[in-house]
Amino acid sequence: MAGSAGRRVVVVLGCVLAVVLLVGSGVLGHRISVLIDDVAQLAGGIAATIVCGRTATRRTGSERQWRVLMAAGMACWSAGMAVWAFYRSVLDMPLPTASVADLGFFLFPVFAVPALFAFVGVSPRRAAAGARHVWLMSLLDGAVVVGSLFVLSWATVLGAVVHSSESEPIEFLVAVMYPITDLVLVAMIVLLIVIPTIAARYRSQLTLLGAGILMLAISDSIYAYLVAIGAEFMPVLTDGGFIAGTALIALAAATPRTVDDGPSGYSPSTYRPSTYRPSTYGQEPAPFAYTNSIAGERTQMLLPYALMGAIGIVLAVLRVLTGALDSTVVVLGVGVVLLSVVRQVITLIQNDNLLRSLTLARDELTYRAHHDGLTGLLNRSSFDEHLRAAVNDARAGRKSVVLLLIDLDNFKSVNDRFGHGGGDELLVELARRLDGCVAEGVAARFGGDEFTALVHADLDSGRATAVRIAEAMRAPHEIDGHPVSVGACVGVVQIGRTHEANPDNTASRTTGVDQDELMRLADRAMYRAKREGKAGVYAYDAVGTLSRVPIDMDQDNLGTRPKMVAGEPDPARLMGPPTRT
Repeated sequence: MAGSAGRRVVVVLGCVLAVVLLVGSGVLGHRISVLIDDVAQLAGGIAATIVCGRTATRRTGSERQWRVLMAAGMACWSAGMAVWAFYRSVLDMPLPTASVADLGFFLFPVFAVPALFAFVGVSPRRAAAGARHVWLMSLLDGAVVVGSLFVLSWATVLGAVVHSSESEPIEFLVAVMYPITDLVLVAMIVLLIVIPTIAARYRSQLTLLGAGILMLAISDSIYAYLVAIGAEFMPVLTDGGFIAGTALIALAAATPRTVDDGPSGYSPSTYRPSTYRPSTYGQEPAPFAYTNSIAGERTQMLLPYALMGAIGIVLAVLRVLTGALDSTVVVLGVGVVLLSVVRQVITLIQNDNLLRSLTLARDELTYRAHHDGLTGLLNRSSFDEHLRAAVNDARAGRKSVVLLLIDLDNFKSVNDRFGHGGGDELLVELARRLDGCVAEGVAARFGGDEFTALVHADLDSGRATAVRIAEAMRAPHEIDGHPVSVGACVGVVQIGRTHEANPDNTASRTTGVDQDELMRLADRAMYRAKREGKAGVYAYDAVGTLSRVPIDMDQDNLGTRPKMVAGEPDPARLMGPPTRT
């Protein structure tokens, strides 16, 4: 390390060394040295808790997650240390026996294990499960890992050592748990450091964190040895690992921010699948990082079950060789199994919730892929599928279907006066009316102010539906308190009876069924209605003649200049009052 971070490490470790040498020199007397030793350890634990917690608030992703977990672990450790200091410095117990202090110390690795897993990162799949699920599963994983390792240690070596120890079994059991859990954490850190992508991003943090946990492990091992030989005193100099370890953990948390977590550092609070873009500041390509994240997740997911399998194998071998099992192994093994069952139940529930969410998301995407986002009608691509199916049915002679093409009149005037918000409101209302008119068939928004419909009926019924649509469209609708009416032109073609006629309608011939041809004829009929005065319906009959379908008496026999009808917008109403700004 270089720069201010390196100088900070040198200064802090120099202060720790000075304190250790002071209390170990005996200059201040044994009682004062023990007091200073306990205060230094407690101060180190509290400092590590505060630094981890405060720096976590300014970080994101994996860097935040491991600091939060380590803050919780160090808080438990500090609580245990406070009880320990009370025993030694207040009650003057040279080597405290098993007490409630050990509960706080034992909770430290339960939080530290998931904290180390956080360096691997949370994949998008786990991030989607939610922050509460990730934290709970991490803590359960930590408890299962620590419990499994202890069961394996007890079943193979630790049990025999405890039974042959000169100290009380429970005291030695408690004492020997410390170095075992610490060494497990050190081993995990070593494994993380050898992963290139993790080492490149978190080298400084992992180095300091590993060094801190190693210092704790050294002092814990000395403590376990002293308990094993029945010693009554623990030299204050041997507590130097506790002081240095907590200081190094605080320094690890205070390490300057690294490049923001990329794909291998997803977190439930920051991951957004639609907006995330991999950082380019020297990180590995996204696919490689994503694979690394998934691999780390699988390791974390499978590790507890692998340890449980190892427990089962070891216990089975011991049962065969010895004919009996230690009651401690049985009790702790059952506890680990229960924790694993809880973990599995939570996983199953979460997987079920995720499956339901994915199903809903899939249904929503399917709906959006086939429907217009504004009106809720079918979109153009979906309508094309329905039209293709109708053409195939017509070719097979299965059913009669009529194609309608609808275009609104003077809709631009509505947008000009009321803005696109008012225009969208009117489109939604007109789409609702259109959908209500097409009882037997489907309606779609073709684009802009154009709509289409397929009516499962004969030509006469299709014409009647077109008339109902034209009349429904011209009914007034209020926008910002002003009634607005627009007309609609409708072109009608019966699928299976398509005809190609010239614009003057002087000749026609029957043709085969074709989607493009049908749309061209419907479009021609609709634009004929626009040329003839708007708000009208034109249809091809069975012999290929294009003619108007009467809507009301006012529309019959219109001259070259049609008069105003109810389906058309009232110019006076559309032009006044002035558009709001």
